[in-house]
Amino acid sequence: MQPRRWTKWLKRILAAGAVLVVLALATTWMLFQRIPAWYTPSEIAPDEIQIVKNDFAHTESVLSERLNEGEASGEFEFVLTQDQINAWIAIRREIWPRSRQWLPRYLSQPMVVLDRDGIRVAALFTRQSLQSVVSLRIEVGTVPDAVFVRLAEVTAGGLPVPHSQIHRYLKRFARRVWPAGQMLPGQIGPYRLPSMTHVLEGIRLPDSWVWANGKQPFRITAVTFEPGLVRIGLEPLPRLVVDGTAR
Repeated sequence: MQPRRWTKWLKRILAAGAVLVVLALATTWMLFQRIPAWYTPSEIAPDEIQIVKNDFAHTESVLSERLNEGEASGEFEFVLTQDQINAWIAIRREIWPRSRQWLPRYLSQPMVVLDRDGIRVAALFTRQSLQSVVSLRIEVGTVPDAVFVRLAEVTAGGLPVPHSQIHRYLKRFARRVWPAGQMLPGQIGPYRLPSMTHVLEGIRLPDSWVWANGKQPFRITAVTFEPGLVRIGLEPLPRLVVDGTAR
């Protein structure tokens, strides 16, 4: 082939490559900026705030009563709906004043989605001109003597975040909020909190705890998800007192 033809074809190839790169970048940008259809944070009107607060107080009271009945209550199922949880999250500052510190400034409007795969936690990420929905899909279930938790996926808009980036972020974040190697307040059993980065492979947490209101020990026997709700099996345990403290 003559040099002029080589040059002509090379220009065409480079032009086509440039178009493909631009299309790829534009597609990536749109996917990052995309707001998923399932992302619908609850909005609570001012005259409905007290209704939501009452629902939270009632739910907590019913759970406390059942646990504090002790062994006489037997194992029971506790159900929470996605709508309930999202309503509580929407007025979280009314229920938990310290929740102001839960999220960094660039994250807002958190919500959860419950389906058969577990729980998806999402929030709106905003920084300068960038805006996207960041979400974490978490698998939760019970295994012998423990609750198993795994961070299955992290997405930004419509794009999955690579595990290497998640690992680096978890490692940095854990230094501030994750007491690895320590036991958690209220837990029963020998489990110590593993490194936060292990959540990508899955970690085991205690299945037995002490309910603070009444110092009632209990065990989590099951955690199952359905679209829009979670079912939690709970079993009150015998009260064992060591040095005056229920364990």
